[in-house]
Amino acid sequence: MRISDDVRAQHKLVTEKFGINTLQLVVGWSMGAQQTYEWAVRYPEMVKRAAPIGGTAKNTPHDFLFTETLIEAITSDPAFQDGWYEDHQQVHRGLRRHSRIWAVMGLCTEFYKQEQWRRLGFSSLDDFLVGYWDNWFLPMDPNNLLCMAWKWQRGDVSRNTGGDLKAALERIQAKVYVMPFEEDMFFPVRDCKAEQEMIPNSELRVIPSLWGHFTMMGFFEEDKNYIDAQLKDLLSTPV
Repeated sequence: MRISDDVRAQHKLVTEKFGINTLQLVVGWSMGAQQTYEWAVRYPEMVKRAAPIGGTAKNTPHDFLFTETLIEAITSDPAFQDGWYEDHQQVHRGLRRHSRIWAVMGLCTEFYKQEQWRRLGFSSLDDFLVGYWDNWFLPMDPNNLLCMAWKWQRGDVSRNTGGDLKAALERIQAKVYVMPFEEDMFFPVRDCKAEQEMIPNSELRVIPSLWGHFTMMGFFEEDKNYIDAQLKDLLSTPV
């Protein structure tokens, strides 16, 4: 299953089940941004506005390699047993390694320098690593995470145009706000900007925050308010 399969299934649902033939706004974060791009490229006449947030239309070699480390963190745990574990909690060592890698790359260096985790009430860095990152990832199923990782690695709208990314992005008819996070270490602004410049009728709207890729979690009011303002502006734009 690829990102494109997700979008085709979503299209079937909204058109055949709900009878919707026009989408005023498609928006998504991270792998949701990959889906947003796929929607706008695959169904250009249906999508009127699109806002891919913190993601790219084609996964980069850097992110492919990064995701390999996430996969290795899980599969190298002997308790993983090639995916045939009886209980996901048996793979807690692999999940903790997975969690730590996210902690390193999910947030920027300045976040840790300024101890921004204190704003969420954590008393120490260790408290933040356990209380936030481990608390998030340890309940997850390893095989589900690996499935998502495989799909993330292969997100690529240029599969619609024989590998030509520019041709794929030029198919987009929607008004597009490409919205990278200023300190995102997965999807840096320059990568998102390079794609945005290929999209007709598009704008680059950079989201400022030290939360990097996880700004979308909206822990702080200023982050939520900024993102909301951009989406409201996009929705108010005539198409």
